[in-house]
Amino acid sequence: MKGKTVGHTAKRIGSHRKAPLIKRLTTFVEVWYGKFSKDRITILASGIVYTTLISIVPFISFLVAFLSLFDVLQPFYTMLAEIFTSIFGEVAGGQLARMIEGYSSNASGLGAIGLVSFIITSILLIHKVWDVVNQLYRSASSNMNVVKRSVGFLSVLLIGAILLGAYISVKSLLSTWTAKALGWDIFDNTFMVVLKLVGPWIIGWLFLFLMIMVAPNAKVNTASAALGALVGTVGMYGVNALFSSLISKILSYSVIYGSFAAVFLFLLWVYMIWVVILGAVEVSYVHQYQPEKGTLVKPVSPAEQLANGVNVMMVIGQKYRNGGGETKIRDITDRLLMNERQLFAVLDLLVEKNFIIATNPTRTAYVPARPLEDLKVVQLVGALYGEVYLEQNLDTIGDSIASQINSKGIKTLGALSVSNLVERV
Repeated sequence: MKGKTVGHTAKRIGSHRKAPLIKRLTTFVEVWYGKFSKDRITILASGIVYTTLISIVPFISFLVAFLSLFDVLQPFYTMLAEIFTSIFGEVAGGQLARMIEGYSSNASGLGAIGLVSFIITSILLIHKVWDVVNQLYRSASSNMNVVKRSVGFLSVLLIGAILLGAYISVKSLLSTWTAKALGWDIFDNTFMVVLKLVGPWIIGWLFLFLMIMVAPNAKVNTASAALGALVGTVGMYGVNALFSSLISKILSYSVIYGSFAAVFLFLLWVYMIWVVILGAVEVSYVHQYQPEKGTLVKPVSPAEQLANGVNVMMVIGQKYRNGGGETKIRDITDRLLMNERQLFAVLDLLVEKNFIIATNPTRTAYVPARPLEDLKVVQLVGALYGEVYLEQNLDTIGDSIASQINSKGIKTLGALSVSNLVERV
């Protein structure tokens, strides 16, 4: 079974390489959009927006406490004001920057206990993102050890803070005494402009790359993560550019909502950013596993469904019997050449017929529903082939043929032609 999978995979990859670049790109986009729609990215993003609102002040308060150790607190506020002003305009951006600065300054006065609570709240945001990314990657994040997950969350939080602190420190350092001491006017004027434009996007790319590499409870290809992070970075740049170009038109909301207009714009911006980020995760997934559009829409024959169902049941049963516990979707796709549509159709059917059960709400891992000795092959084949034919009254020719194949086999049809069937009607 494994050898066939490798052979078919090699043929598929070869066909991908021979296809024209434009056709491959078009197919890639179509498959990505199909998965984007199926996974309901817009709904998932709206859920993360709510968590972001709860976590934004504690998260920035943690950054304030951390960056104060590097004496870059004021440059951080300045950078925050510059970013918001460039995106939301002078009025709304300035209001947002002052609001966040005021809230975080007040929260910083809570001491060590407050800092610990900020870290916990920030970890909740990372935990939410972790779960969504694992859902998109069809991997079970709940199986990871609690201590390991907590250490991973804390590491991402600290690495992100260090990267941000390093960027602010380098930018502040280069813009003051280094350039003046060395007399690098060109360096001061040209390099700083490039650093100011490119620096934040490099940091953003690193954030996305680390998130895609670390978050899924599965092995992620480095090139796929890099591509997804690049697409996400370009997408975020596009969202910011869109807001900057439209800000003059939508500032009329300030007449209606007053100071709440800044909050409204911020919520919309956060939502679109999360849609872009989750879309980038989908890009990474599609690039790594390369599901084909043709196989996603091709109808599955009864024989193919029967073979797929038995093979899936074999993988789940074999791992369970060997003491491996639950079988993740990634374990199945690593061994069997099945696209997502076929795999999930088979899994849903096996769950419905009580052959397997899901071990988590997201249905990313399964175990046999009953002892393996009680799962009869004849019942499995009957469920996969379709017992509906046996329950009908055989009123049609199609029902009769299906019943004959089910009871006696396909070879019993002999030389029977469609013309013979029409004559019987």
